[in-house]
Amino acid sequence: MYAKNIITAAALIFVTVAGTSCKDFLESKPISQIGETDFFKTESDFNQALVGAYSAFAQVYSGNGYYPLLVDLRSDNTTELTAGGDGNDAKRNIDEFRETTDNEHLTAFWQTSYILIARANSILARIEGATIGDNLKKQYSGEALTLRSLAYFNLVRLYGGVPLVTEPVTDIDASYNVGRSTVPEVYAQIEADLAKAEELVPVSYDGSAVGRATKGAAQSLLGEVYLTQKKYSEAAAEFKKVVNSGTYSLLPVYADLYKAGQQGNPEAIWQAQYKSASNSLGSNLPNHFAPTGSEGITIQSGGAYGFNQPTEDIAAAYSAGDVRRNNIADGYTNGSTFVAAKYIRGYVERETGSGNADSGADWYVIRYADILLMYAEALNEVNKGPVDDAYKAINLVRKRANLSDLSGLTYETFKTAVYNEERLESPFEGHRWFDLLRTDRALTVMNSKVSGGTKSTVGISTPIKSYQLLYPIPALAVITSTPAIAQNEGY
Repeated sequence: MYAKNIITAAALIFVTVAGTSCKDFLESKPISQIGETDFFKTESDFNQALVGAYSAFAQVYSGNGYYPLLVDLRSDNTTELTAGGDGNDAKRNIDEFRETTDNEHLTAFWQTSYILIARANSILARIEGATIGDNLKKQYSGEALTLRSLAYFNLVRLYGGVPLVTEPVTDIDASYNVGRSTVPEVYAQIEADLAKAEELVPVSYDGSAVGRATKGAAQSLLGEVYLTQKKYSEAAAEFKKVVNSGTYSLLPVYADLYKAGQQGNPEAIWQAQYKSASNSLGSNLPNHFAPTGSEGITIQSGGAYGFNQPTEDIAAAYSAGDVRRNNIADGYTNGSTFVAAKYIRGYVERETGSGNADSGADWYVIRYADILLMYAEALNEVNKGPVDDAYKAINLVRKRANLSDLSGLTYETFKTAVYNEERLESPFEGHRWFDLLRTDRALTVMNSKVSGGTKSTVGISTPIKSYQLLYPIPALAVITSTPAIAQNEGY
């Protein structure tokens, strides 16, 4: 499906930064002899190349990228240390802020992200000169720009300034000398790419194309990019485009978000989509999130590893009557014995497939509810207090959760309310850690929940320091590219 062989050369561009060794590159040469120059000619060629880029996109969220572990385990919402977690060292160290520069998941995420970037770059470098229809040329360019922007947005938030590569790099020796761009430089590139992309991609797709990057996805992503940089007016303007478009709406029932067959639902602005029983096109979310020992009970087969389980902290954060609390299961029954091991129903109890990484469970990259809450946040900042549209946005989300409307709040109390709502609405979709970083609360919130030396329900037992708000650059990238790539402070 993903035409991996066709774009092997693109995947191997920027070898050092992507973490692929020279030995791997040489061994793959017979596959890549198809040649990118010879390949990129027809509409079908470019479409296949984009499918390859979407393959890397899917791997970021479920597969080699381990995105949920890097962002959810890092927060106070999930942990590996509850009953039912298997205690894998690489994951435990992320959970406890004790990771080292050779952590396998940090390296894998770096690799997978740069593979996605390389594939997008190969498309963008050749499509202008291609003899294909203008409409498709615009669409494919916009999709590639959006995919590349998402990859860089994740990278800059996790690692800080990273190597900014926007053209194919075919010289292996030269790739060792590509250094880190500054954080502002990375954000400037992301902004420029998304501003262009939103003018190029369509509003929607039909049939099998559902799930590709749309205008709403580009606008939503750009709004979050602006919000992260505290460019509140610009963020509000982008979110308003999405809200006013009429393209998206909340599903009436919260639990329906996580039922089978929800690909392309009205609330899904962008999903990483997966398919079971389809030759390695499934996700590993149920296997990773199901409590250890629950194979054959919560999931059919393929292993249950307990890598990403709800904390007691998030479970206790919901008020009485909030229907979203039901997405957290408090345990499962093994025969006649109840096993107290919290897990996320939305990933474990649906589309589990038959074996490891064979689930059809998708990953929400952006939901309309997320946009409504960030829109409310941005409006509150712009106006130094909540206006009618801010109340309308947050109350739509609260109404579905079976909560009463908010009113009469000040700038500060509304800010607290929207931060809380952002946490409770999508606690297991990769937002919480980035929300804490964006709002400058990560140190305060996490250190307020330190256990004092005993096992912590949020995964940390000692206070974290400011340098730990970024991950270390993977050792492989630093070692092979010194002095071009310097390690982050503290590591």
